[in-house]
Amino acid sequence: MLDELIKIDIKTLRSFMAIVECQGVTAAQTRLNVTPSVISGHLTHLEDRLGMTLCHRGRAGFKLTEDGAAVYEACLSFTEAVASFQHQLHYIRQLDSVHGGHIRLCLIDQMPAFFYDALQQCLSASYSKNPLIHFSIDVQSPESMLDKLLSNESDIGVGYFGSFPPLLTFQHAFVEKQVVCCGRKHVLFNDSKGLTFHELEQNYSWIKRGYITEHSINHIQPKTLSATTYHMEATAQLILAGHHVGYLPNDLAKRYEGMGLMKVLLPDEASYEVSHHWAYRQNLHKQVSTFLQQMLRLLDK
Repeated sequence: MLDELIKIDIKTLRSFMAIVECQGVTAAQTRLNVTPSVISGHLTHLEDRLGMTLCHRGRAGFKLTEDGAAVYEACLSFTEAVASFQHQLHYIRQLDSVHGGHIRLCLIDQMPAFFYDALQQCLSASYSKNPLIHFSIDVQSPESMLDKLLSNESDIGVGYFGSFPPLLTFQHAFVEKQVVCCGRKHVLFNDSKGLTFHELEQNYSWIKRGYITEHSINHIQPKTLSATTYHMEATAQLILAGHHVGYLPNDLAKRYEGMGLMKVLLPDEASYEVSHHWAYRQNLHKQVSTFLQQMLRLLDK
């Protein structure tokens, strides 16, 4: 069995874990950002290597077999061990300086102004106290962020997530409002009087978010989805082009609205709030834990 496991790519194991956690191959597509056929190929390869049927899939829906459930639990243990090994190596490399260290932070793009204010205060305080510390800050979609955290390529992330893998710890960060916008070139910019939620949903072209599954935050089902984006600034550019309507964080929308380039539509009826969470592994390094606690205190004010 060990010889067979050595032949199995870690990516294949992660695909299987995503299938289980998302409850199906199609649902795992958003998490993994690959086609269902590739994910199915990974699953078939894993089943062939292990000589087991791991799950039933078809019209009756997705269901793990007993073997599949056992393999999933083994995958959790294996992934935890690999990440722990990488975690130890990462911090061993930092020991050449007692006062140094490296904090790897992941963010989604276009956070609210109060978050950036808190981040700037924490960064300033961290470098004042420890001039040799090194921050790596990456901007990722929520699904990519989870993958980086699970593979120990990042220490801590913050965003709003459609799934909560059991190997990570999630802690509330803040709530953000999302609003529907149109650009100055859109027909609704100068004529939205009497517009109803149903008309907005059914009669106009929308932008689809390439991440976050619909069951988690999406309370609207537009008839026409003719564009897909993975970052808020890309969504803003499509809205500014004038053909689409779409959701933006309230801070970003208000910035463009203040310049006369966008209009927020049905702010009471169509808007919604999303909860952002910090995501991280247990047993954070002291420097990372200190940074997180500082951010939590500032955001709680």
